[in-house]
Amino acid sequence: MNKPNFREMTRKQLRDYILQNRSDTEAIHALALHVQYNGKRLNSVDELQQIIQEKRSQGLEP
Repeated sequence: MNKPNFREMTRKQLRDYILQNRSDTEAIHALALHVQYNGKRLNSVDELQQIIQEKRSQGLEP
């Protein structure tokens, strides 16, 4: 089985792939890089918790 091209996948696609392939460390690393380069910079853990609560109140998964 060929692995997907993680660089071409969206964050959601990567997340879904990882949920189905939890031991794929290459995919986890690709997601971490994606978040690092395209994600929001946080100033504190409290800010992360606030974002998670907002997403859940909107019915979205963080």
